[in-house]
Amino acid sequence: MAIASTALVAAPVETSGRSASESFHFAHDISPLLAKKGCAAAECHGSATGQGGFKLSLFAGDPRADYDAIRNELDGRRIDARNPEESLFLRKPARRIKHGGGRVFKTDDPAYQTLLKWIENEAPYAEGEEKTLVGIELEADESGARVSASFKSATESWRRDVTDLALLSSTNEDVAKIDESGDIELVDAGETWILARYGEYSARVPVRRSFGKSENGDKTDAIVSALDSVWLARMNELGLHPVAETDEATLLRRLYFDLAGRPPSPYEARAFSKLPREKRVEATVEKLLASREFDEVFGGHLARWFEVPEPGKDDRNGVQRNAELRHFFLDSVREKLSVAEIGRRIVTEKGPDQSWRHLRDPRDRAEYVGRALLGMSIACARCHNHPLDRWKQEEHLQFSAYFADPRPAANGGMMEGKFFLPGEGRAVEPVLLPLTKKRPPSGLRLEDEVAWFAVEGASDQLARNFANRIFGALVGKPLVESTDDHRLSNPAVHEPLLEFLAKEFQAGGTDLRKLVKTIVTSRIYALSSEPPSPGELTGDPELDFIARREARPLSSRQFKLAVESVLGVKIDRPVPPDSPLARQLYVMNSGLLQAGLKTPGNQVEAIFDFQPDPKEQLKELYQLILSRRPTEREIESLLPTLQGGDARTAGNDLAFALLASREFGSLR
Repeated sequence: MAIASTALVAAPVETSGRSASESFHFAHDISPLLAKKGCAAAECHGSATGQGGFKLSLFAGDPRADYDAIRNELDGRRIDARNPEESLFLRKPARRIKHGGGRVFKTDDPAYQTLLKWIENEAPYAEGEEKTLVGIELEADESGARVSASFKSATESWRRDVTDLALLSSTNEDVAKIDESGDIELVDAGETWILARYGEYSARVPVRRSFGKSENGDKTDAIVSALDSVWLARMNELGLHPVAETDEATLLRRLYFDLAGRPPSPYEARAFSKLPREKRVEATVEKLLASREFDEVFGGHLARWFEVPEPGKDDRNGVQRNAELRHFFLDSVREKLSVAEIGRRIVTEKGPDQSWRHLRDPRDRAEYVGRALLGMSIACARCHNHPLDRWKQEEHLQFSAYFADPRPAANGGMMEGKFFLPGEGRAVEPVLLPLTKKRPPSGLRLEDEVAWFAVEGASDQLARNFANRIFGALVGKPLVESTDDHRLSNPAVHEPLLEFLAKEFQAGGTDLRKLVKTIVTSRIYALSSEPPSPGELTGDPELDFIARREARPLSSRQFKLAVESVLGVKIDRPVPPDSPLARQLYVMNSGLLQAGLKTPGNQVEAIFDFQPDPKEQLKELYQLILSRRPTEREIESLLPTLQGGDARTAGNDLAFALLASREFGSLR
């Protein structure tokens, strides 16, 4: 089992007099218990209306409000200072009287004893020198996990073991489980992350158990890039042996679809094979990166990442706006703008700003910028402090204040907007999300301040977000699933790989083409999608941890463009439906393929116009449609159909079958 630690530690200093470490604070000593025992959970007293007339803040996120509810609400009837054990606050969860939540504590439970001692001490909110929680450290080994908290006061700093107070969980209990006391039970091979939360801080450590399938790592001469080196180091830790690279025909088809949105033509395939073997991929990538087709493909990706729907899926009021936004993204890629510059223009420039400005509520706008630019979902903090993420409700509101519409100024013209909290009328001052300690230059407009924050202050997160999205577009699987939700409890399937890609992206000035080239010239990109021999292990760890590729279907739009590219004609039919079953029925019955094959001058027709040899006709059909030569078995099986009376009709039928096949409709 391999385990790492995440730490934020305050160093001790010499003090004199009474130690602040002996002080007490409800937020540090009682609130965590309420969260850990589930009392402040959404299904218990932390719900919107509480339970049984008693309400706590969700996940114990508001200690002061919880203290008042316990100590002072209903004239203090929940606390009996003269007879602490008879306090309603203890009797109910100990099930000494009816409690809808069932038993929470036994009287010999350390948590129960902590609460009892607090009440015996007259249930204070705080005692002793004021102290501040500044971070937590999570460490783990085969025996279990320990959590320590770092505090500081005016006179000293110290650490305290808070394992019994911290919320502990595992992201994948099929690999390892952790109990309340921090004991870890290994279940199966794989990787999970142990999560800890105490107060407002969270930490995580990975727990890995080897699959034991690697073959002493991988040959060093197979490492073709620094990216592959990072990836293979992780494969060794997991005990996985990557599958072989795919064949050149499949790799070439991948490159053309991913970078140009279409399969390679027979001419392009021949040109590829004529290049020196060691230069084929890089030369092809350079050519495609310089093509207008690349601009269109990645202009489309950017539009989707910024939540612009595909053509034909616009709402009634968004047709013109979305068309203009798609044009903006296409021009941005064509002009080789960096992703940081695109982000800046999205926030500040008229036209691109319609991607967020058409949303009316400043909170919706703030959440959009968080998702699209930073890959961070802050929406949960709209209602409550998130239990396993950094966002607080107040921070959400303060960031939303940046997006209020301008308002008329007293002396004419317009002035910066003001965000008033709905339902309260309280004005909220704008404050950037706490992702950086950097401060923006003074004198910036609010929009320019947000742009500075996204592309400079939080540049690490911007790079992480787009590195993940670009990798997912090219490999078929993002490293962080739910690409707009980079949070502590949703780690990447390969954290070192994502960190490497993000740093490369930053070092390259967030140049889209540079990162694309890094990925598509790597061994990861060239992996086969063929599964390893079955029967060794349940599941498919090679696929789960990127030791092989997964064949993926073309999107409906990709499919129609591919058919038109292969046949060399435009087809006046709608894009197929997105549903796999509906799409297959559409392809077979809508006339899409038939219309293309009946269009005069299509490239299937040209094969039979200019190639008299049936065997060569078959080879050219396969090369045109599937970007490969037919196998000997395919030749033996299909050649007789072209040697009969009407070769052209048979050829059209075969072309239809190949275009409708799973192989044509997917990327292997």
